[in-house]
Amino acid sequence: MNNIKNIFIKDTNNKLGAIRLSFGILGSLALAYLTIMLIAKNLNDSTFENIVIGIILLPCFWSIFGLWIVMSKTRFNAILKTIIPFIVLYTLVYIIG
Repeated sequence: MNNIKNIFIKDTNNKLGAIRLSFGILGSLALAYLTIMLIAKNLNDSTFENIVIGIILLPCFWSIFGLWIVMSKTRFNAILKTIIPFIVLYTLVYIIG
């Protein structure tokens, strides 16, 4: 029960938790890849142009999503900032598109 309460409490220390870092690294990578796939799917360019666009934009999106997730106030917000955009991007790329 104590662990469930700790998820919703704002972190008072300056340390970055393992949950925020893991979601910040792996979750932002997944979000960046889905964003690049969505962009490439909507551009209708050649395969080479899509690859070049992905190579250029992937590190930018990865760092932007990573900072956005890591700078969350709580662990629960970090989890939500990963899962909700993942579901939206996955839906846009695979289910609707």
